[in-house]
Amino acid sequence: MSIKTISIIGSGNIATHLSKILVDDCKIVSVHSRNFETGRLLAEEHFCFFAESIQDLLPSDLFLVCINDDEIAQIINQIPPHQKVAYTSGSVQISDIPRKENLGVFYPLQTFSKDVEVDFYNVPVLIEASDEYFAQDLFDLAWKHSRKVIFANSSDRKKLHLAAVMVNNFVNHIHCLAEEFLIKNKIEFHYLHALIEETARKSIAQSPQLSQTGPAKRDDKSTLLKHLDMLDDNEKKIYQDLTNSILKKYKHGEL
Repeated sequence: MSIKTISIIGSGNIATHLSKILVDDCKIVSVHSRNFETGRLLAEEHFCFFAESIQDLLPSDLFLVCINDDEIAQIINQIPPHQKVAYTSGSVQISDIPRKENLGVFYPLQTFSKDVEVDFYNVPVLIEASDEYFAQDLFDLAWKHSRKVIFANSSDRKKLHLAAVMVNNFVNHIHCLAEEFLIKNKIEFHYLHALIEETARKSIAQSPQLSQTGPAKRDDKSTLLKHLDMLDDNEKKIYQDLTNSILKKYKHGEL
């Protein structure tokens, strides 16, 4: 059975993006969100019904759950077992959810912000389900919008999610720290833009390991110690931990 109607649970970044993408081939018939304001706005955007409770959602070919990981099992437990439901988490395993039928995963491996467009055609979408027929339906739905759709079990998906946190959330946090450091020193962050772009390009083009440069790889201790002297205690701890990880990888002594 192809998926033609969808009800969305959630109104955050992923719910907003997926609803805009999937509406090209499916009808969004209802939206539920604990945040009534953003939920109503999302429902209005798709000219559909806003459900104030899970029980008020309209029957659909798919209930798509786009919420925080900690709430997924609780919300899915409120959905009738005959209703097909898929969630969008990378780290929640299917075995973590009590229901054993009509359960799937539709996980787009990408970072989403409401006001930033994403080229979904190149976004990997990881699919898993309680049975092969539902898995195929989810695959077919994703394939209409992406050419990187993958059947992946919960274990592999969880590992990919961890790696994604490293390359996205951790790296972005380092960018935040660098920006704050420059602001304190009255220097503009845009001077680093070309370096950020080239670092990402090289990681993709030739692998991160081959792209590694810098004073830690060279074991340039005098430069590393000068850097430490310029940082506050929190920055110093992060810098030292990351530097020691690089030093260890290239068989140098710790800082």
